[in-house]
Amino acid sequence: MNRTEPVTLTNMCMIKNKDKILVLNRNDPVWPGITFPGGHVEAHESFHDSVVREIKEETGLTIKNPRLVGVKQFYDNNQHRYLVFFYIATEYTGKLQASSEGELTWLTKEELLYSPLAYNFDHDLPVYFDKNISEHLLDGERDELF
Repeated sequence: MNRTEPVTLTNMCMIKNKDKILVLNRNDPVWPGITFPGGHVEAHESFHDSVVREIKEETGLTIKNPRLVGVKQFYDNNQHRYLVFFYIATEYTGKLQASSEGELTWLTKEELLYSPLAYNFDHDLPVYFDKNISEHLLDGERDELF
């Protein structure tokens, strides 16, 4: 039995400033809408370093002490596992600056919940807001939180 498989590793980070949350309005035609900034983990890069780098690239901010709060997993169109590591950061430095990924906006949690979210992103949000949930699994008909 083979215990290895192709995997895509990514991250996403909710950056909080008091009662505001930084969101990215993605202009990607494959997955448009409101989400949190993040991106891919590069070869030989730690998960921590990847989220710090991606946030810097997409927002201009340097986050400090990002906290891993959960993970999402699903299978892509090639049937390869896709993992998204979810982080929260409350400490950062730098000047907010949008990238080619899309516009950045600070929203309250309530405003976020009523925004035009990226497909299925509403199913990810409980991992960020409920300390009893740490995993979002999408697999065929399964769409479960653990």
